[in-house]
Amino acid sequence: MTPFPIFHQTHDTTLRWFLDQAQPLPIEGVFSALGESGKVLALYRNGLEGGHSTGWRSVDQHYTVRPGEFTVVTGIPSSGKSNWLDAMLVNLARLHGWSFGLFSPENQPIEDHIARIVEKYIRLPFNAGPTPRMSERDVQAGIAWANEHFFWVLPHDEKCWEIDWILGRARELVYRYGIRGFVIDPWNELEPQRTAKETETEYISRVLRVVRQFGRRHGTHMWMVVHPTKLRRGDDGRYPVPTLYDCHGSAHWRGKADNGICVWRDLSAHDKSEVDIHVQKIRFRQIGHLGKVTLLYDPPTALYREPQDDV
Repeated sequence: MTPFPIFHQTHDTTLRWFLDQAQPLPIEGVFSALGESGKVLALYRNGLEGGHSTGWRSVDQHYTVRPGEFTVVTGIPSSGKSNWLDAMLVNLARLHGWSFGLFSPENQPIEDHIARIVEKYIRLPFNAGPTPRMSERDVQAGIAWANEHFFWVLPHDEKCWEIDWILGRARELVYRYGIRGFVIDPWNELEPQRTAKETETEYISRVLRVVRQFGRRHGTHMWMVVHPTKLRRGDDGRYPVPTLYDCHGSAHWRGKADNGICVWRDLSAHDKSEVDIHVQKIRFRQIGHLGKVTLLYDPPTALYREPQDDV
């Protein structure tokens, strides 16, 4: 018969082993350097993840598009900020196969917006004019292409134009179609969900935090178009270049955004084709850096090209 002391010795040894190997329970929401070491080493070996090309070499030197980030786009009315953003989305779809969700109530009716997307894809005018227009076969091909890359979100009831409802549809598009980007254009068309105790600044901060976290959680780049506050023309008849601090409602537009862009053109000279893209904020250096790029606008196709392309 085995003596009891041996049993107790074995039991104590086993218990001591478990105690020595025990690890503290993780604290939800708390991360350590060692716990994330595998990801850090992967960054070291593979390099920091940069963004995807916008389709314009000169713009890429200052701004590229990385999944999961949040970009604010602003500009004075009629500067072409929405049109430039559409052109970049078409470039991203062409170059990288991305697809997008669009909440763009100012671009109604939807068929008109689809026609403008088709125009940018085919690179011929949609309407009749002095420049030869696309054929009906081109239109059909463009619709088929747009159907693979663009999805419009627009509830019939304007009371549903709320951020929670919009992001709910965006989440479904991520799961069903794998969209890589989502556009809210513009901010002021959203139905406010501000509580009685919130100031406008607090409300904007809360919503932007939700939008930014949605993008990071789902690996979806989020763009939001924001109108600036009313600006005065200078003595030369030109409007100043708005900054993210001029966006209506709050300085949080600059603080919460990963990237900030202003699209500006000289509205006092109707025959000028130059459009300036001011990159005013870049959070991560591997994405780009601050600066200004000038593109040339082509009215018949509503496209943008780089000046050196004409050389």
